[in-house]
Amino acid sequence: MHHLTTETTPNPRFIRIAGHVLCFALTLLAAWFWQERTLILDAAFQSYLFIAAGHPVVMVERFGAVGVQLLPLLGVQLGASLKTVLVLYSVSIVLWHWLLYAICRHGLGDQRMATAILLFVILLSGDCFYWMQNELLQGISLSFVLWSLWKRWAAPAERRSWWARDFVRASVSLALAATVVYFHPLMVFPLGFTWCFWWLRAERPIPRRWLIRIAGLFAVLFASKYVLRSPNFYDRGMTGKYVREFNFSFHRLWHSQGLHDFWAHCSSSLFLYWPLFFLIVVFYMRQKRWSMAALVLVANLGYLFLIVQRYLEDDRWYIAESYYQALAVFLILPLVWDVFPLIKTRIWTAIAGVIIVFRLVSLYQSHRPYTERLHYVRTLLENSRACEGRKIILPAEAVQRKTLLMNWGLPFETLQMSALDAADSLRILVIADEQLPAKLPADSMVSFLQFPRRAFLDLPERYYRLRSETPYKMCALVLPRH
Repeated sequence: MHHLTTETTPNPRFIRIAGHVLCFALTLLAAWFWQERTLILDAAFQSYLFIAAGHPVVMVERFGAVGVQLLPLLGVQLGASLKTVLVLYSVSIVLWHWLLYAICRHGLGDQRMATAILLFVILLSGDCFYWMQNELLQGISLSFVLWSLWKRWAAPAERRSWWARDFVRASVSLALAATVVYFHPLMVFPLGFTWCFWWLRAERPIPRRWLIRIAGLFAVLFASKYVLRSPNFYDRGMTGKYVREFNFSFHRLWHSQGLHDFWAHCSSSLFLYWPLFFLIVVFYMRQKRWSMAALVLVANLGYLFLIVQRYLEDDRWYIAESYYQALAVFLILPLVWDVFPLIKTRIWTAIAGVIIVFRLVSLYQSHRPYTERLHYVRTLLENSRACEGRKIILPAEAVQRKTLLMNWGLPFETLQMSALDAADSLRILVIADEQLPAKLPADSMVSFLQFPRRAFLDLPERYYRLRSETPYKMCALVLPRH
């Protein structure tokens, strides 16, 4: 058998039940570990921004990420406590994927694409469950819905329609495709792989004339972001890490921190990666589907090399892993469309059940360093009470950068953490040198990523109250190390 003849997935009842159970379990984990997920770096910063503004905040043109801000902002509008708002923010990331799964499974009746979303959420996830807000992952799940829509519209019974319906479909296609493209610069790789996967299949749910139009649409959208105008400063800097700053050395690669971290995590969050990769390649080779085997081989090894090279001397695994998670797309499509349908239903169900349980246990176990990190930040806050004032600057040598992951997020983490106790008990810790106090206005937060400072008087009093006009002050206190 060289290709499949049906568009059904084995044991659809299991997929339906297991899908909702899995999403519910992930939602419970997100609610349980809401502090680990929201009082950390980007999540603390972004939640501060949209809570302070009272409306969605679009960062570096990634407007699709507004979707995960709507639920916590509803809490803000209803006057919910800060804790409730942050819990809603934590679970909204999971609910985003759950909603897209439900649209595919129940709205579009696409069991395979719904299965793909479930596998993507769970297959290679680990630390990025706690460093939760990477827009790349949100964009990939949305792309599965977009491909599902195109599959449905390209079906023979749907190809002839009157012009108004075609106009609506074209508008929806443009809006969703633009949202997906603008989610993250690396979206080009999962989109490109999916397009090639449909193009090379002998029996494809999307005909090639549709795929040509889709390629043209994506080309126009990517050009509008990167060619026809200058990309935003953040994406420009990120792209530079892959292109302008590319400096390959086999010796550096072999002895790099990035490669060491990748191999170290092949026994934890990436445990299933290599077995599934070799299974798929051997599967296609045994069927003599050489183009598909080559696609999987080149896509996986090429993308893997790209991310390792980008994080060559970088010890921030929690960020790198969220990019490695895109590798799941290169495994999921072959598994769901070609491998799984050839496995007996009971065997397939048992394997899927074991994978789900194993990955949920692994996600739970991954919380420990993030819980310890929370304890360390609380220790910094408590010990800083010996310093004068509530806006305190600490020297870099007083803290452990590795435990904090990155220093820049501490002001927003400590703002949120102290505000959880009471709105008028704010305490803000900044890590900087002795020159910073003269540069920081006494009435506002620090600035980050070119976002304008917001004065304390302009913050919503329900959540943040700090009326002190005293300046930021350097604290000479030597804090205990974690």
